[in-house]
Amino acid sequence: MQKIPFHIISGFLGSGKTTFLKQIIEQYSAEKKIGIIQNEFAPSNIDGAELKKMGEDFNLLEINNGSVFCVCLLGDFVRSLEKFIHQFHPDILIIEASGLSDTTSISEVISAGSLAEKIYLASNWCIVDAQNFAKVGLMKQRVSHQLRMADVVVVNKTDLVDSGLEQIEQEIRKINPFTEIKQTSFCKIDFELGNSAINKFYFGEVKSMSRPDVNSMVIKSARQVSLQSLQLFLSEWAPKAYRIKGFVKLKDNKTVAVQCTFDSVDVLDVDDAFHPTELVALTDRFTLREWTRAFKELF
Repeated sequence: MQKIPFHIISGFLGSGKTTFLKQIIEQYSAEKKIGIIQNEFAPSNIDGAELKKMGEDFNLLEINNGSVFCVCLLGDFVRSLEKFIHQFHPDILIIEASGLSDTTSISEVISAGSLAEKIYLASNWCIVDAQNFAKVGLMKQRVSHQLRMADVVVVNKTDLVDSGLEQIEQEIRKINPFTEIKQTSFCKIDFELGNSAINKFYFGEVKSMSRPDVNSMVIKSARQVSLQSLQLFLSEWAPKAYRIKGFVKLKDNKTVAVQCTFDSVDVLDVDDAFHPTELVALTDRFTLREWTRAFKELF
């Protein structure tokens, strides 16, 4: 069984996640078997009912009354997802995460245990409400977590604002300097964007090639490393990966953002210095055990 690409759609409440999901379903449901996971804190799922009204061909797994990223629901989520995959055999999986979810741990969930044999993290999208971005209040830290590891940030509802879009982009860049930012209304964007080594985020496929057996994996650590050690580590492992991205805590108590594509290694200082190290790799040339062992040797 080839591994199934797994895509995250995050964003604060009312940002347009379901609208974005509809765009994907409309574009790809005729050619791919789409599996949708919808997660909502409420006991009932209004968004799920809205999707079902579309009349498109897809399979839906609803997980309500809590976040799938909480420990209390994690076991149920893994079992439900494995059963869903076995029953429907989807070509791609897309999760619409709750607006209050912390998505930075999702790679850990799918890169360990039995799920690692079935799926890999292909992309992480975050939807931003341009009209209400500055109004999230006490939820700002949660929104920042969603933005930190996003491959693409979709700034939505731009038709409802007269100014401030440049400031929103600046705020997003402070949190995640490497993310791709797209401005739009009604979440209408091109899903096959740019320059990924394996056909950007895998909503589509390179027609002349079969899908590679890709692994997604994560390293998390509270320990600090020197910049020189980090650069040596990345120069060794980046050529073996389609992509390495994330944030690393340095010994001088600074945090750097990391993005690697094959031999290209970029490391930038970021203002956000309180987060621990989180690195995600997408590869078919090394294992999580090999990568983790090499990282531990830095200490």
